[in-house]
Amino acid sequence: MSVIIFHSQPQSVYLWTASLVAAEKGVSWAVNTVEPGSDAHRRLHPFAKSPVLQHGAILLYETSAIAHYIDRTFDGPPLQPRDVLDQAECLRWVSLVNAHMFATMTNGLAKQRLLVPLQGGKSDEILIAEAAGQLREQLGVITRELRRHDFLAGNEISIADCFLFPHLHLASMTPEGQAALKEAKLAGQWLERMRGRPSFAATDQFARRAA
Repeated sequence: MSVIIFHSQPQSVYLWTASLVAAEKGVSWAVNTVEPGSDAHRRLHPFAKSPVLQHGAILLYETSAIAHYIDRTFDGPPLQPRDVLDQAECLRWVSLVNAHMFATMTNGLAKQRLLVPLQGGKSDEILIAEAAGQLREQLGVITRELRRHDFLAGNEISIADCFLFPHLHLASMTPEGQAALKEAKLAGQWLERMRGRPSFAATDQFARRAA
């Protein structure tokens, strides 16, 4: 029996983040599919977002809270720094991903280039062009951090990396993402490090669904 359950749409990119965190901690999980926006979904999350974590009688929504809970509740390698400043930097990266990089990498590039045509729609080339420019700027910020250490918040993986990885991985599947990563070598190397981790192999089903 799985230790935790994620209530979510299977294709949710934030489900992938939560699952990466669980995999890095060695925690087993299962996914209970919920219909987006349904009454059942809103009973779990007031704004019908995914995922929602269930651990026994505990229900917890918002991925940053879920990641923190999994890290601090279960044994396994810590995914948040103990030092106060390092922890602040880790949380800063989570905020940057949620506030800026999700919109650029996933909504602006991956969805427009990969999902919209798959669903028979026409990609918004203006939105794609804007996102491509934003991606190059964001990769510059990521590169500056990776000059200091191997991962976003230090030389060990943290929840910050689990938040960024799904978005940048999906963006890398687009022509614009591939072109930008050719100029951002350190970000590309970070992607390969993340893809080489057992947690990627354990969760790449979400990569296939999200794509």
